[in-house]
Amino acid sequence: MIGSTIKDSYKSQEQLVNEILKNKAKAIVDLVVDMRHWNAQFNGVYAKTDIIKPNPYLDPGYIRSDKNETLIWINPAFMTRQISNIASKRDGFSLKITSNNLINQHNAPDAYEKKLLDYFESNPDVPYYWEMKDNEFKFMGALKVKKECMKCHQKQGYKIGDIRGGISVSFDTAKEFKQLKEINDDKEYGILFLIIASIGTLMTFFIYQSIKRSDEKKISDLNHNLEMKVNELDELNQTLHNKVKQEVKKQREKENLLIQQSKQAALGEMIGNIAHQWRQPISAVSAVMMNIKWTAIANGVEKNFLDERINEANEQLNFMSQTIDDFRNFFKPDKEKENFNLVNEVQRAYSLLEATLQHNNISLQINTTENFMAYGYPNEFSQVIFNIISNAKDVLIEREVKNREITINIYKDEGKVFCEVIDNAGGIDEKYLEKIFEPYFTTKDVNGTGIGLYISKEIIHKHMKGTLNATNTSEGAKFTISIPANKVI
Repeated sequence: MIGSTIKDSYKSQEQLVNEILKNKAKAIVDLVVDMRHWNAQFNGVYAKTDIIKPNPYLDPGYIRSDKNETLIWINPAFMTRQISNIASKRDGFSLKITSNNLINQHNAPDAYEKKLLDYFESNPDVPYYWEMKDNEFKFMGALKVKKECMKCHQKQGYKIGDIRGGISVSFDTAKEFKQLKEINDDKEYGILFLIIASIGTLMTFFIYQSIKRSDEKKISDLNHNLEMKVNELDELNQTLHNKVKQEVKKQREKENLLIQQSKQAALGEMIGNIAHQWRQPISAVSAVMMNIKWTAIANGVEKNFLDERINEANEQLNFMSQTIDDFRNFFKPDKEKENFNLVNEVQRAYSLLEATLQHNNISLQINTTENFMAYGYPNEFSQVIFNIISNAKDVLIEREVKNREITINIYKDEGKVFCEVIDNAGGIDEKYLEKIFEPYFTTKDVNGTGIGLYISKEIIHKHMKGTLNATNTSEGAKFTISIPANKVI
């Protein structure tokens, strides 16, 4: 463990030295490149000197001033080579400009530099390359042709962005890593000292424990105290068990209360649906009876005509009576799980809301390939579908959506039946998406109780051993219900 720690420490320090060398080399290359660009802006500079000989590859390599002074023409490449000559005189450091397309043979690359130049030409987006090899840190930066370089290099066939060559920098790191090794050797001696000191501490501790164990009276007292603590812990566990049972009982009572509250809240909305269901039949009955009255007055009483009109009125009244039965059955609890037609239960929930949906110009489409059978409580499942459709209706109306649509997709997969309820109301705010199934959470200002979706999830998850979750689509919200398929008897 300690050896591994020392090794990791040395590795981290080694990486730090490499990072420092890399940054140092990069700074040197960037500085040389900046100086080259500065030089290229002026198409080279002229220097009055007797030390530097004219570059034989530049024509003319020098000019004469008005005072007959020799001014040597120094272009970017010539300037870089002069800097390299000065820099390379430093101990353990070298700087060189090189290229695959040579003009001056003194700049010819060695085998390693040739490999890097080929790499840059194949990967023009890579600006640098470096590696540590045999205590030598090697670094090369790619030289790209810039706009100001085209004055000289256009005639050589280069384009802006081409790799002209590279600037290599190398450091002899033997001295640095020798010092690093000496530092880590000192650390190893320090850690060895700590190990010896720790062994001494442990030996002292064991002697102390041996003396302590010799005191039988203290051990006896300790055992007695331990037995008392165990007894106290048993009593605490029993008390905790009773408290858990009480809390579970309270929680069940709360859930039952929430279910009743949910039904009462839904009942108020259903009364409104009854009003919508009855409005059209009542109007129809009134019109039929008025027709009977005026026809009887104008033409005398005709039995066949009168019977037909009365039959029509009876059909409308039967429809009203059936609606009442549907609402009554909707609240009748299921005592045991059973196989049921899931599509029929979806259509039953829809029939209770059909009038309200039509009144608010909301179209609802049910997509299914067959009458899928599921296993659970049909009435409770209808309540869940009713709650979700009712919530979608409220959001569509509240947000004043123009083309209001609700789509229900029913399908089966891997022993489960799925029912998706999708609307185009714009979706659920992401900050509320994880909270909508919590009790008493609602986004409705006045009419919301915050228990409809909570009860729906309780029914699906706990009563029917399924899942209910909500996600957003590109157009609105999607509620997905998954329950077990029909149980084979």
